[in-house]
Amino acid sequence: MKIAVFYNIDFSGAKRVVKEHVKGLKQHGHAVDLYTTDEAFDIFHPKPYSDKTFIYSFSPFVINLPVLRRVKSDFIDTFILLRRLHEKIARDIDNNRYDLVLVHTDIYTQAPFLLRFLKTKNVYYCLEPLRNAYEYSLRLKSGNLLNKLYENLNRWIRKRIDLKNVLSTNELLTISLFSRERIIAAYDRIAEVSYIGVDENIFKPVKVNKKNQVLFVADKDPIYGYDLAEKAINLIPTEFRPTLKVITWKKENSQRLSDKELIMTYNESLVTLSLSKLDTFGLVSLESLSCGVPVIALNVAGYREIIEDGKSGFLVDFRPEEIAEKILFFIKNKEAAEKMAIESRKIILAKWKWQSLIKKLDNKLRILSK
Repeated sequence: MKIAVFYNIDFSGAKRVVKEHVKGLKQHGHAVDLYTTDEAFDIFHPKPYSDKTFIYSFSPFVINLPVLRRVKSDFIDTFILLRRLHEKIARDIDNNRYDLVLVHTDIYTQAPFLLRFLKTKNVYYCLEPLRNAYEYSLRLKSGNLLNKLYENLNRWIRKRIDLKNVLSTNELLTISLFSRERIIAAYDRIAEVSYIGVDENIFKPVKVNKKNQVLFVADKDPIYGYDLAEKAINLIPTEFRPTLKVITWKKENSQRLSDKELIMTYNESLVTLSLSKLDTFGLVSLESLSCGVPVIALNVAGYREIIEDGKSGFLVDFRPEEIAEKILFFIKNKEAAEKMAIESRKIILAKWKWQSLIKKLDNKLRILSK
């Protein structure tokens, strides 16, 4: 097939997914062209794997006055100028006569405006609904009255834009069963699950000395469970207490770990913590397991679809005491921990290889294109 792929995502696991989709679909014999407004050529940029790449510049001028800058950014740049640009991109895609358009997220609106303008058969790979429109935990908690009024209006408009864009797509794919449930609740549409995977040839066990270290890959924010991680570590007796190694997504290329450095960090760690309250899936968990490093994850959201409790790690409640107890298990039970590490790798090879999951995606797209 001749496939167009659209996305506009910052450096993140979601951008890695776009790269793997483009790369994998090319390997399955498709002609894959890339359409994007992303001009950040980091290690996850899918351009090297596409046949053609069409990059559209979206760099509106900036007003220095803070209040006007925000209003212009929201109401003029995003709601008007971005919409017009996506209308143009849709025309270009339609004129190039593709069999299918695979549409990923846009950082400005979540579901891209592109969806409402495309005439070519399209599939939206929806990671999740627009979070600040649907999650109570992301509500406005402080600020003056004027700021609250503005932000509530802004979110209301964005929610309507996101909804209309999602309802405009021909078909929906999503990342997990948990995400599918959230999509049904938000949009009353059924999405087919197309899981993401991990490259087992890159993320693999490496012979390295283990450190008394627990890995946490996320920002230091309660929404990602950093508070739980910190409390759990502090509950562990000092003679056993491990270091909490924190890796956050960096904005600058020069500050980011390479895959090689990240893999080494996984392998040096006893266990990885995945403690986000509403993670739709958990790419970090897959990477860790693929390196033979078990995961302690909250028994919520997408983690339940990855972690096999007692085999590849543990699913725990929101109690630092329980998390601390499971960390101690890996410190005190070396033999059992090694067996769990081996089992973690086996589970990845059996269920979560990108190669296998791209083949399933390929089959889904062939069916949806008809």
